Formats: sequence, structure tokens, C-alpha cells
Amino acid sequence: MNKLISSSILILLFFLIVFTRSFAGIYIFGIRLGEYFVAFGLVSSFIIFFLPNKFIKVPNLIHNIFRLILISFFITLFVTDASFVESYTYKTSSYIWTLAYFFIGYYFLANRISSKALYAFLFGYFVLYIFGTGNYPDALINWFKDFGDKFTFVKASDMVLATILINLISVNKLKKSHSYTIFIVSVSTFIPLITQMSRMALASLVIFTAIYLFLNFKFIFFNVKNLILLLTLSPLIFFLSTFRVTQFDFSSLPSDNLETIKLVSVVDEELDKITRIHDNTQIDTFMSLYFEQRYVPNVAYNRDNNTLVDTGWHNKLISTDGTFNWRLSMWQDLYYYQSSENKLIFGYGYNEVLPVFNLAYDSQNMFRVGHDKSNEHVHNYLVNIFGRGGISQLFLVSFLHFIIYFLYYKKFKNHNILLLVIPALLNSMTDIAMEGVQFPINFYLLYGYFFSEGINLKTDKINL
Repeated sequence: MNKLISSSILILLFFLIVFTRSFAGIYIFGIRLGEYFVAFGLVSSFIIFFLPNKFIKVPNLIHNIFRLILISFFITLFVTDASFVESYTYKTSSYIWTLAYFFIGYYFLANRISSKALYAFLFGYFVLYIFGTGNYPDALINWFKDFGDKFTFVKASDMVLATILINLISVNKLKKSHSYTIFIVSVSTFIPLITQMSRMALASLVIFTAIYLFLNFKFIFFNVKNLILLLTLSPLIFFLSTFRVTQFDFSSLPSDNLETIKLVSVVDEELDKITRIHDNTQIDTFMSLYFEQRYVPNVAYNRDNNTLVDTGWHNKLISTDGTFNWRLSMWQDLYYYQSSENKLIFGYGYNEVLPVFNLAYDSQNMFRVGHDKSNEHVHNYLVNIFGRGGISQLFLVSFLHFIIYFLYYKKFKNHNILLLVIPALLNSMTDIAMEGVQFPINFYLLYGYFFSEGINLKTDKINL
């Protein structure tokens, strides 16, 4: 029975890695697969809550912290007078229910991923690259449109997680030289593609690469053969992948408009991100950031006397980068609203959109709800937890991740789990990755699996 369940989980993991959001949006009896997955996590969470630890087998401390997170959910429901039966409640709290997949990965995937499974994932990874570089079959796109809620191309965050999956499984299942080759090929292939999609995803992949090189420092840099392989194969694959990702037909450009394409304008645009002119005065910035007095509109609602809370003027952190400033503004305003309404401890709950999305469009909020008026996400895993469950829940979730890392190190005497955790969590700091379905499920399944089995880099221990 366990073998059947393990195989089913691996199949699920494969399709979520390759087809991501499109697969999660397929309708079965009028309900999307992603909703089934979250519902399964919800049911599993309650089972895990009541089951004795001996049946789950994870360390007691992890089990108990998870129980406290569920208790914090119900406390927030009570404090915010939210509905226990509304589906929206469980949609906005999905980041809690996907945590259950850590336990599922720990229990059902331990010693269950074979070399054959790895080869299947490698094939899926190759398909992912082909799809991501413009060769997604029209027939498959139309199929997802016909049988799902929508079709979406694979996001950069999912590509990063797929890269991590391939590499971490390969180091456990293959010879060191073979897993090292896979590392070089996979990273060099996907960096050009991810570069043009998401800066934070790129940063996550670069950090994964840096940690891998650091933990394998002696194997790579004290071995001439391995070093030559890195210095020759990486640039070659990087160049070929860059050419595939960026190639376009120059002949398609109208000749009479070529003079309008000027490098100077591009340079000027980038320089504008370094400095800012305000009231005819140049403002010095640090990494595109500076402080400025801004007025926070009074959209925070005081439910005690049915009045709007005036948050007033605040010294806000501003970025000259428009997209990042869009996020920064939301995060800071959310704090000001929660503070004004005394909701710092338990948050706003799960029954309605967060108040930062109640603003009408102006030059500061920059279409927070998006062009289609449907955005409800603050694009930050930790800020979302803070907004929904307050400081109490944010502390518990953060503490859970810390304890998992601490117990992993205590058991395996290495820091290799950071290869998964740091890039994945960093990627969720400016994205809705953890507020979705496929990313957190994939992440927690791998998290639980590697916590049970360990990540064997077969290198000398390095003390951080």
C-alpha cells in the first residue's frame, strides 16, 4: 500500500514540476485539481494534529510546532470573527495546509525515489526547458484551456525548484562525477532562461549555485579535472542556451525604425534606477533604495466604531525600481494598517482581502489589484503570513523552518538542506509562489523527503 501511495506522489510531483499551474487548474467534476490538493492537505493536517507521534515518526518538536500553527489558525478565526465554513477561508490559508506535505514527503518518500525515478525527472526537466524556450505544443496549450481554468507558461520560480530537485536527487542516487555533470549542465542551461524572466528567481538560482560550489569546494577546486570541466563546459552550455533563449530574426525589424533603437536610452533608463530627482534635487540612493515621507491613505477600517483609520504620514522605504517599489509599498502599508487596527498579534484573518488592496489607483499604489483587478497577493511569503495570522503565526512558521534545519544538522552533521531551503524561501520573498499550489506542494514534499533521507554530497565537512 505504501509503495502505491509513494508512486502516486512521485507521479503527482512529476506533473506539477513539468506542467505546474496549468496542471493544477484541470477540472475534475467541476473542481480544479489544485483545490483537491489543498483539500487533501487540509484533511491531512487534521489527521496529523490528532495522530500520536509514533504513527507519523517525525521528531516530536516538529509535530508539536505544527499543532501550534493549526491552533493559531483557529485563534485567528475566533479573534477576527471569520467563517469556519467559507471556502475562501481555506483558499487564503492554503499556505498552512500545504505544510502537511512535509509530513507526507517524510513518511511516504523516504528511500522511495529510485534511479529510475530520477531519470524520469531528468526527462521532465528537459521537456520543461523545451517548453520554456518557446516550443510549447499548441495542441497541449489548447487541451489545458479546454479542460482547465487557464493555461500559463512555467514560471521562473518553478524552474528554479525543478533545478534544485534534479540536482539534490542526483547527488543521492548517482556517482559524484555524474551528479556534478548534471549540476553544471542544468545550471548553465537554465540561467539564461531565468535571467529574462525574474530577477529574484535568478538570485535564488545563483545562491543555490554558490552554496553548491561552497559545499563542494575541495571536490571542484582542488581537482584539476573537475575544475577544467567547470571552466569549459559551463561557458559553452551557457552560450548555447543564451543563443536559443535570445535568438530572433533581425530581418523582421523594419529598416526605417532602426535609428530609433539607441543604446543611450537603455543606459539612461538604468541610471534612473540608481538616482532619483525629486523637487529638482538629486536624492542619493543605496541599491536603488532611499527613505521619503509618504502619506498612507486611510483605508484601514476600525470595526468598533465603523470609521476609517487615518494612518497619516510615514517615513517609507522607497525603491527607484517600479516593480520592487510596488511590493515595498504594500508591505509597509500593511504594517501601518495592522498597527492602526491593533491587528499585529493575530492578523486580519482569512475572510476578506487584505486592506492594502482596497486602494484606488494612484501614483503610489501602482495598480495593486493588477490590470484585471483580481490580485489579492502581497508577493511575499512571510508578509502574507504576517497579514493573515499576525506576528504570532509568523513566529511559529519561521520557528518551524529553523527547527527543521536545526534537527537536520543534528541528525546528518551537514548543512546540505540549505541547498533547498534558502533558494526556495528567497524566491518566495517577492513572488506568490508559496501562496499558490504547485510550488509549496513540490517544496514541502522535497523538504520532508530530504529531511528523512538527508542530502549526501559526499564531500568533506565544512563548518560554517
